[in-house]
Amino acid sequence: MLRFVFGALARSARRRALQEQRYRQEALEREHAFSGGSSATGPFEGMGPLAHSPFGSLLEQMVAGPAGAAGGPGSFQRSLAYDEQRGQWVDISDQAPQPVGRPASPDDRRSPDTERSPAPSSRTPDAGGRGGAAARPLTNLLGGLGSLGAQGGNSGGEGLEVQPPDQLSRFADVGGMESLKQEIRDTVGLMLEHPDDAERYGIDWNGILLHGPPGVGKTFMAKAIAGEYGMNLIHVSTGDLVGSQQGQSAKNIDKAFATAARNLPCLIFFDEFDSVAQRRGENPDQESRRTVNQLLTSLEAHREERGLLVMAATNSIDHLDPAVIRPGRFDRHIRIDLPDGPARRAIFAVELADRPAAADIDLDELVSRSEGMTPASISKVVDMAALEVFREAAGSGRKLELTTENLLDALGNLGGQDRPTVEHWTWDAIVLAPEIKAQLQQLQSILEDPESARRFGIDPPTGLLLAGPPGTGKTTVAKVLAAQARCSFYPVSGADVMSKWVGESEGNIRRLFERARENRPSIVFIDEIDAIAARRGSVEVHDSHVNQLLAEIDGISGQRGVFVVGATNRPDQIDPAMLRGGRLSRTIVLGLPDTAGRLALLKLQTARMPTVEVDLDALAAKTDGRSPADLKALCQEAGLVAMARGGRSAVTQADFDAALDRMAAGVRGNSTSY
Repeated sequence: MLRFVFGALARSARRRALQEQRYRQEALEREHAFSGGSSATGPFEGMGPLAHSPFGSLLEQMVAGPAGAAGGPGSFQRSLAYDEQRGQWVDISDQAPQPVGRPASPDDRRSPDTERSPAPSSRTPDAGGRGGAAARPLTNLLGGLGSLGAQGGNSGGEGLEVQPPDQLSRFADVGGMESLKQEIRDTVGLMLEHPDDAERYGIDWNGILLHGPPGVGKTFMAKAIAGEYGMNLIHVSTGDLVGSQQGQSAKNIDKAFATAARNLPCLIFFDEFDSVAQRRGENPDQESRRTVNQLLTSLEAHREERGLLVMAATNSIDHLDPAVIRPGRFDRHIRIDLPDGPARRAIFAVELADRPAAADIDLDELVSRSEGMTPASISKVVDMAALEVFREAAGSGRKLELTTENLLDALGNLGGQDRPTVEHWTWDAIVLAPEIKAQLQQLQSILEDPESARRFGIDPPTGLLLAGPPGTGKTTVAKVLAAQARCSFYPVSGADVMSKWVGESEGNIRRLFERARENRPSIVFIDEIDAIAARRGSVEVHDSHVNQLLAEIDGISGQRGVFVVGATNRPDQIDPAMLRGGRLSRTIVLGLPDTAGRLALLKLQTARMPTVEVDLDALAAKTDGRSPADLKALCQEAGLVAMARGGRSAVTQADFDAALDRMAAGVRGNSTSY
């Protein structure tokens, strides 16, 4: 294939060389006739030593250079353009360059060169290098090898878009965040509105760093700041800076600042700043070091530029190089956190403002159900609900409006299959002491509406420990709590977390809590938590994943919407640090039921059984010391005895007595020593 390609190129070059030789001979003859000379030119006169080589004519012109060209003879400055109609490369070195946007004059169109070779196409590649295929045939033919010298690789920084302020959002479009907007008005806003007074008082802002969890609106806030104060915006992402050649990323940073300086007043915004200004000591890549060095140089060079505001956003401020965020550079750090109740209400109002929404939408219910959600998640919920209503309206041909039910359904569907829920468990499905049930229901109300606790100056609890003998309903309580509070439910045990590989247990714990945070509000239920969070000091490897669990629970306080429930039979084996305030701060002991509790449990378990003359009071008296799980097993065993008897008879007292005998025999067999 390559032999065919280069053969075709050689034949084309020979034809072009012969044609150019004819043109040169004709030009010499015209010049001779014009000068009146009578001496005849020889057959080889005017031909150089390279004329007979395949690329001889082209090489001779490159070596000799055009007459009067800059550089004189010997310069290698030749301009070629591809003629689409003739399918050849044409030498346009002798043509005067046409200014961009000015059509050729009639004299230019009637020049001999134009008559002999039609003008090349006026299409030029765009900033991103997406020129037409016909503009660079050698690039397409040789896989881009022909453009290595001329193009210099993908610059990455040529296509920076400058957004004018009339195309940007303003503070009125930002739902909630009133304290943050007021902080901007009182600091940066004053400097932008009164630059002369700010200079007189010696006040300047070198850079603003927005940091916070993903999806909280950092990019949207930067655009709103630019639109509010009438500034152009240059949004610089990682793809705009990364280049294909070594050192290109540093050049792109310099180009970004130069573009901003030409479009004052301007706000230059670096998104995902940690990918650009990462710690130099932790990255041995020299290209990353050059990028950070150029960023520091550009910040210092443009710090006195009035009308230029530099802003950046990151999810993790710890990954940034300390030299970037020191005073004098990005010295103003603004954290954007999850929206509170009033902010979520404002976000819902802004998202529903331009949509056909019903007038009686219950914003209070939406606010209580969206605890722990980011503004991006709330926007996605409204989009999902609007799409569902639009689909129904398009199918029926009616004009429908968004309702509270549509938004609540979208809230329930957010997260898809990665949002595990529990069945419709209710408090009627379990029998608890009245004071314990009251504590759990109060906890449910706080999970549903954390703002109710903050109004009393109380921080919402982050965890609960359920302790008690086996079979007392600890797992059932956690399921009911998750179902009633409408939370995602993540049940795990020691086997789901522990691994024989070093570091894998910590990774499992981290991934568990990451999933829970992505699908807030959620409950993480750790059964037999004493196997995961036992007292530290005995096994060093065990201590590492206990530390990881403590760190994840501490992180929940900064990211609301995740609640941890632990269950154990041995609370004395749990590390004391796990039970302090701010972690599993509340402990509820579920003990064995008394006679009234056992009677209530027997009635609950036999409510759907066909029973005849069964004395539940007597059974409650006979089952002293039994747990709720034992009582459920007793009812199940009595039903099996009735089924084994055959027929369609109901469950009788004799069946329960037989079931009691079997359970007693099982207990005696388990307690026998061999």
